Order: sequence, then C-alpha cells, then structure tokens
Amino acid sequence: MNSGPSVERPSHPFSPNISNLWIIGVAAVVLAAPMLGYGPMPQGHDTDQHLNFTRYFGEQFWGGEWYPRWLIGMNHGLGSPTFFVYPPLPSYVCALLEPVAKVCHFNAFNMGEFLALFASGICAFLWLNTMASRRVALAGAVLYMLAPYHLTVDYYRRTALAECWAFVWMPLVLYFTTRITRREHFALAGLAASYALLILSHFVSVLIFSLIPLAAAVAFSVREQRARSTLHVAAGMLIGAGLASFYLVPMLFHARYFPISRLGLSPSVGENLIGLAAPSGANAGFARAVSLTAIDTIALCVLCGGVVLAKGLLDSRKKVLFWLVLCIVPVFLMSRLSFRVWRAFPPLPAAVQMPFRFNIVLCLAAVAIVAVFCSELSRLPRLWGAFSLPLVLVLIGTWLAGYGSVCRRYHAEMVPQVGAASPASRFGDDDGWFLAWTPPGLDKAKALQGSDGPRVRFLAGNGTAKLLLWKPRLIEFQTDSPSGGPVMINQFYYPAWRAALVSPYLTLETKVAMPEGLLELQVPPGHQQVRLEIPSGRAERAGCWISGLFVLLTLGSLGIDRRS
Repeated sequence: MNSGPSVERPSHPFSPNISNLWIIGVAAVVLAAPMLGYGPMPQGHDTDQHLNFTRYFGEQFWGGEWYPRWLIGMNHGLGSPTFFVYPPLPSYVCALLEPVAKVCHFNAFNMGEFLALFASGICAFLWLNTMASRRVALAGAVLYMLAPYHLTVDYYRRTALAECWAFVWMPLVLYFTTRITRREHFALAGLAASYALLILSHFVSVLIFSLIPLAAAVAFSVREQRARSTLHVAAGMLIGAGLASFYLVPMLFHARYFPISRLGLSPSVGENLIGLAAPSGANAGFARAVSLTAIDTIALCVLCGGVVLAKGLLDSRKKVLFWLVLCIVPVFLMSRLSFRVWRAFPPLPAAVQMPFRFNIVLCLAAVAIVAVFCSELSRLPRLWGAFSLPLVLVLIGTWLAGYGSVCRRYHAEMVPQVGAASPASRFGDDDGWFLAWTPPGLDKAKALQGSDGPRVRFLAGNGTAKLLLWKPRLIEFQTDSPSGGPVMINQFYYPAWRAALVSPYLTLETKVAMPEGLLELQVPPGHQQVRLEIPSGRAERAGCWISGLFVLLTLGSLGIDRRS
C-alpha cells in the first residue's frame, strides 16, 4: 500500500485540475450505459427487491420519517420489517435524489445505481494513487469499475445495490489506512467515516473485509510505528462502528427475528462454489459465470504478481505478496475444496450467505496487483514485458467481453423500462428477507386475500371496528362489541408490535393469525380504543445516543488533528 521512492506521488490526487474526475466519469457513463438507458435488468436477482425497497423507503422518508424501518406499503400493503436489519444507505441515496429527479426528469433509482459505480471509481483512484502514478491509478480505477464480479455480476446480473455501494467504501477505507501509516492529517476521522458508510451499505462485506485494513497497517507501517498505526486503524474502525450505531445496534438486536436458516441457503452453497468442472443445479448458468469470473481474476493476480515477485523492486514485491497471501483464504472458501467447511460450520453461511461474495477481496487484490505491475513495467527486462503484457491484455479483454455479454443480454431480454415506482410483480418475492421473518406455514394466497378486506375487522362474534390512524409503526382503531373477540389487522405479525387499550390503559397480547400471518389480538367487550405500535425500543434509542457520542468524538479528533 505504501509507495516506494520511485513512484510519483502528487500532493493531492485531483490537483491541479479535475481531468481525473472527467476520465472516471466518462468511463462510468460508458460502463453504466445499458442501465442508464433501460434501467436495471428486469431479470436481475434483486431488481424487484431494490426497486420496492427504495420506493417505499423514499415515500416514508419524504412523509416525515427520518429513518423508515417498518415499510408499511411493502408486500401489497401488509408491511415489512426488513429495514430493522437491512442497511439503509442505498435507499437514502435514492430518496435524496427523488426531488431532483422530478425536476430534471431522470430516474432516481437509475441515477443512484450509476453514482455507486462512479463513486467506486473515484475512491479506487484515491487508494491506487497512494501506490502508483496518476496515470496508473486512473487506469486501475477504470479496471476496478470494469472488474467482472463488480460490474457484470453484482451491478448487472444481481442488481446487488447494497454490495455495489460497499465497492465504493472499501478502497476509501484502504486509502485512509495508508494515510494513517504515513501519519497524515485527518486520516483517523476519514477512516471512521468511510468505515461507517461501509457498515451502512452492506454488513456482509464488512464481515469479509474488516481484517484487511488491520493487516495492511501491520504489513506496511514502519517497524517502529507498526503498533501505533495498527491501533489507530483499529480505533478508526471502532469509531466508524460507533458512528453507524443508529443502524448497527438495532440491527444486532432484531437479527434474532431474521433466522438465516429459513432462507434455504444451505443447499445452494455447493452450487455456488467455483471449480473447473461444469456446475449443476437450477442455478448452473449463474454459477458458471461466477466461476469463470473468479478464475479469470485469479489468473490475472497470479500472472501480474508472479512477474513482479520475479523481477520487481523489493517494495513492489512486498505489496504484491501481501495481496496474494490475502487471497488464499477467500479463494479456498470459494472453491469446491471448502464444501465440508461450509457444512461443518453453520455460522459461516449464516454470516456470508453465498461463497461467491469473497470475490470482493479478489477485485481489490486484482487492481492493486495490476497497478504495481504497471508501475514496474518500464523496469522489466524486455523479454519479460513482451511475454507478460499481451497475456495481461488478453485477460483484461475477457473483462470487456463480460461487459459485452451484458449489452447482448439487454438486447435479448429487455422489456419496457422498469421504474422505481413500479408495483411489486410477485407477492413476497420483492422482499429478499420475506422467508426469514415471516412465520413458518404462512399461506401467501390467504395473506393476499386478507389485504383486500378491511384493514381492521373482527374475526368472530358481533362487533364493529373503526380505523382512526394508519401510519408506519402506529395504528389506532376503535371497537364496539357486546362480547369482544379476536380482531385481525392488515399488517404482518412481527414480535416488536405492542398493543394496548388507550383508556383505561391495558396491554393486550398480540399473536400471529395463521395461515395469513397477519396481526391478531383479543379485544375486550364494550367501546374500546386500541393503540398498536412498534415503539422505539432501547436498542434504537441506545444506537442513536451512541452515534451522537461518536460524532462528537470524531469532531474532537478533527480539532486535535488540526492543532497537531
């Protein structure tokens, strides 16, 4: 990560002009052109999910709720608690773009997805410019956006919006890690902010990535400063976690209501491990594409890294060796050799969910190793350069071929534009966590029938129910019944719901009405007013207080840094 004495290192990556931004921006526009022209792939794995997440999150945000967690309009108006655990940053970006989109007549979702690609190139340039010249860093930033797992798999075939935003912040974390090892100003605050943004984007990427900055601090610090740099990087990451606590603390509390085992991911682990043999199963086409992507990236790392290790300068060999060693565990966990490991340790698939996600480490390693290789190219013996450079260009050419396959896929499969406000096309399937938080045995057809009836109704006995208030996390209604009885509310059951009579105050027990999976509670006889809510519990309040405290701590570190 640290550059050697022979590398050109400008005082600021974007001085003296903004030509770097223009180059990265033009490359991003070209690479995102199919999405900008036609929207996300209709057959993208998470397309429906993210279109609905951003739509309902934005509606509630502009309706006055600063952090929507219960999306009341999801699942045909029956609600969803997914944002109690799902990271909010991608949806915030789309929500904040909505007013501008209406004025300027562009699609907020498409622009938000484009910004994720563009910003990843900028942050990759910042990071790569710490180890290579400006030109090499620019080329590396474009390669980072073009990397097949980043672009072809995540950006297009999966529409993995949250993971795409993680690709923005990982190189930025490494950039500030490098600045910490060089004892530069404001590096600690920058690391904290970028790590917090990573947490708010994609928590699985946080679990995969977080050891890399610490390892980099150990590997690239001057021996006398190694302990100090590592502690500072760890402190920056801790402060970043504190800044993101308004999301992180409630997420960890509510995770118990989202058992990953219900998503049925375990049987598919074997289908998504990479190997030379043709994969089998219903997901064979996608698994084959991911395997080829990983093998291609590994080959590029080995080729460029091998040349540098054989003929490069000591500093360059150190950087390359760091990334090659760092890739050993991710490559093993993505290979079919690790199948028994995945089956023997259930927490592993529960945390990472899909083995191919370790490709994020390969993407970072590939652009770093290629940047070092390009920096060494002019010093290589003529024969070594003449042999290795064409092979490198051929491998990078396959990355371009992956982008070409995306364009052909759009041409073959594209239907009319899918906008951010499109209605859910399949009940439940537009909420990726639906099977995790809904009770086993739920009948989707029965739930859908329930959504067509009155929002509040008696299930048995004589009585009337009148709706007074219908808001996210807060519902009020009146009942009038001589005998009382069970009342069903057209919102999905979730353990955080609390019900009580308004006057006199009396808590009521909520339960799940099966097979609909909706809320049910027993109302006493007479004229009653019932308040049903998901209150801001201790986890949410504690998370906000912790975040506020760490904001002050970060501002304090800026003041100390400015005086030092």
